[in-house]
Amino acid sequence: MEVLSAAMVSLFFIFLFIFFILCDSRNKDLPPGPRPSPIVGNLLQLGEKPHAEFAKLAEKYGELFTLKLGSQTVVVASSPAAAAEILKTRDKILSGRYVFQSFRVYEHVLNSIVWSECNENWKLLRKVCRTELFSPKMIESQAYIREAKALDMVRFLRKKENQEVKIVEVVFNTLVNIFGNLIFSKDVFDLEDPTGGSAELKEHLWKLLDMGNSTNPADYFPIMGKFDLFGQRREVAKVLKQIYDVWGVMLKERRSITGHRENDFANVLLNAGLDDQKINALLMELFGAGTETTASTIEWAITELTNNLRVISKLRAELINVVGHKTVKESNIPHLPYLQAIVKETLRLHPPTPLLLPRRALETCKVMNYTIPKECQIMVNAWAIGRDPKTWDDPLTFKPERFMNSTVDYKGNDFELIPFGGGRRICPGLPLASQFLSLIVATLVQNFDWSFPQGMTPNEVPMDEKFGLPLQKDPPLLIVLKARTSMKLQD
Repeated sequence: MEVLSAAMVSLFFIFLFIFFILCDSRNKDLPPGPRPSPIVGNLLQLGEKPHAEFAKLAEKYGELFTLKLGSQTVVVASSPAAAAEILKTRDKILSGRYVFQSFRVYEHVLNSIVWSECNENWKLLRKVCRTELFSPKMIESQAYIREAKALDMVRFLRKKENQEVKIVEVVFNTLVNIFGNLIFSKDVFDLEDPTGGSAELKEHLWKLLDMGNSTNPADYFPIMGKFDLFGQRREVAKVLKQIYDVWGVMLKERRSITGHRENDFANVLLNAGLDDQKINALLMELFGAGTETTASTIEWAITELTNNLRVISKLRAELINVVGHKTVKESNIPHLPYLQAIVKETLRLHPPTPLLLPRRALETCKVMNYTIPKECQIMVNAWAIGRDPKTWDDPLTFKPERFMNSTVDYKGNDFELIPFGGGRRICPGLPLASQFLSLIVATLVQNFDWSFPQGMTPNEVPMDEKFGLPLQKDPPLLIVLKARTSMKLQD
C-alpha cells in the first residue's frame, strides 16, 4: 500500500512537471517575458541582484515584461513611460500594496502608512504626515535640531581622526538621534557610548531591517505563508513589540504631561487623536524607512565623491562662495545648486529602494496595451530607469553637471528620476529625506578631508551593491578622516 501511495505521488509530480513544460499558463495578453520553468518559474533568473538582472531582461523583452516567480505573476516596468502608466495613469487601480510575508503582522499592517490599503485610515495617516509632520512649516521649525545633531556627528568624527571609520554606521547613528529629537525631543543613541542611551532601539531596528532583507519562500509560494513555516513573521512580531516597548514608555510619559509640551512629532500625533497602535506603526516606519535608506544613500554619495575629486573640489568652492567658513545651515541649501545636483545624481545611480516597494493590481486593467490581471504584482525598476541610455547621456558616469540646467527633480513628477516613487504611494517623508541628504553630505565635505586605509586609491574603491529593501554598498565604505583646520564649529 505504501509503495502504491509513493508511486501515485511520483506520478502526480511527473504529470505536473510535464504540464508546466507543455503549457505556459500565463495570460497571453500579459507583457512578454522569459518562459518560466516548471514549479519555480523564473526564480533562478533573479540572481543576487534582481534589479540588475531585470534591467538585462528589459533589454530583451521590452520596457514592460512578465515574470513567474514561483506561483506569483509579476510585471516589471523599466522605462519612464512604463513608470508613468503605473504611477500616474493607472495609479488608483494599481495602488494596492504587496505585503512581504514576513511583515504580515496584522495590527502593524492595519495601521501602516506603507503597507495598508489606501483606505480611510491610510488617508488619515497621510493627511497627518502631509499637513503636520512634513509640512514646510514643521520642517523649517525643526531645522536647528538636524543642524545640532550634524555638529554632534562632526565632533564625534574629529575624535576619530586618523582612524578607520565605517561612515555608514556613524551616519545611521546620527540619523537615529535626529529622529529621536524630532519625535521625542531627546537623543536615542549615545555616539560616545554604544551601550548607553536607548541602544537597544538601534539594535532592534537593525535586526528588523536585516529580516526585511532576508528571503521568505512564502513570497513565491503563498500557500506556505499561512503556516509561517520558517517563523519569520513571528520573529518580526517579536521585534516590533520590543521596539514599541522602548518608546511606549516615552509616549506614556508624554501623555501624562499637562501644560506646555515640546513641538515635536510625538505631540503632533497625540494632538491628532491617534491611538497607540497607529502611533506605533507610524513611528516604526519613520525610524525604519528614514534611517537605513538615508544612511545608505549618504554612503553612496560619499563613495562617489571619493572617486571624483573634481566634484569634491567644485562643491567645496560652492560652499566657500555661499557659506564661507561658517557651518552650513539648511537655509543655505536652496543657494547651493551644485550640492543639490550631487544629491540628484546620487539618487539617480543609487536609488534607496531599487525596485521601489511592489504594488498590486486591485482590478484587471490595461497598461501599454497589455492586460494586468487582478492581484498581479507590479515592480518599477527605478535603478534601471536611472541608468537607461535612452534617457541619460553617459548613464554610468557620476556627473552632477547633468542637473545644473535641468528641471528634472525626484518629487514624483519626472518619471526618469523616481527614487522615492510617485503617485499616491510616493514616500511621504520625501521632503525630510531631501533635507537629511543635503545637510549631512555638505557637513561632511565641509569639515573633513579623507583618505583610504592601507594606501588604497580612489579608483580601487569597490562599487558593488548588496540588494535589499535599501540598496547597500558592499563592502561598507571605510575612510580615514582628517579635520579641515579652516572650519570652526558654530552652534
